[in-house]
Amino acid sequence: MRDAESGGLTLRFAPEVRAGVLEGHAVIVAEPPVDLDPASGVVLRLRLFCARITSVRRRTASSEDRLEDVTPLVQTEQPRVVHFPLDIPPAAGALEYHLSWAIDPPDAGFGADGEERALFDVRLLAQHPDGEDQVLAAGHINAAWVAPHSVRSLGQLAHLGTSGCLPPSLADAIGDVIRTNEGSVPWCEHCAMCWELELLTHADRVRELAEHYNETAVSVLLAQWDPSTGPDYYDRSRYRPCRCQRLRLGARPEARDKWWAADLLTRERLDTQLRQHVTAARLRHLAHQRRTLGSH
Repeated sequence: MRDAESGGLTLRFAPEVRAGVLEGHAVIVAEPPVDLDPASGVVLRLRLFCARITSVRRRTASSEDRLEDVTPLVQTEQPRVVHFPLDIPPAAGALEYHLSWAIDPPDAGFGADGEERALFDVRLLAQHPDGEDQVLAAGHINAAWVAPHSVRSLGQLAHLGTSGCLPPSLADAIGDVIRTNEGSVPWCEHCAMCWELELLTHADRVRELAEHYNETAVSVLLAQWDPSTGPDYYDRSRYRPCRCQRLRLGARPEARDKWWAADLLTRERLDTQLRQHVTAARLRHLAHQRRTLGSH
């Protein structure tokens, strides 16, 4: 994600978009100067170029983590210009506008690798009683389309999770996936299955929250990812000793391992159940890939 600052305006957006994807997100942080003439009305103005706005939500200091839906004001004579009046006193601090955008492509080849477009011109304006507008800050939101990154990489999802663009619960869930994915795979089959189930369970949570908040970009990036589950774990480092080897040395099992038992028959039954849970988690991720990437 890129942060572009200008006076009381900060723009956070992904400067690169995967080729073929025609939607995205941005965060606009507007902070009017505290010494502004109280008689002046402050507005956030967006001039739309090739993109249209699909939703806008706002976070204030008083709303904490909650995002409120906001409806832009559109003038009939300028349908490509929208306004958001900042109806909170400047002393109240910065306002965050979470913007979702989409493009209706003018042709079938739009959004190919190497294409660059201006999406929005963003301005923070003071409207004085005499009718003259004063530009307090200005910036641009642009996009450059690039070839898809490797599906083995979670880099784009990690950047999106730490960008401040997403609801905190979704950002935290993405962090759980990133941390688990970066860890080494245990050496033995039992502990490797526990690790894989934890990883895919975190991915389930990301998918559910992305659908709940309608964060399409997160769903697409998650669908692109190949966790390389299976017996070989290609391109992943492995470590030993794992928990089971420590157990053979007399150490107690980790309390969170509900799939382990001292009795051999019970342990075999639990291993079978664990294997079934892992298979189901793999199939859920595969179904998400087919459902999501089939439309992109």
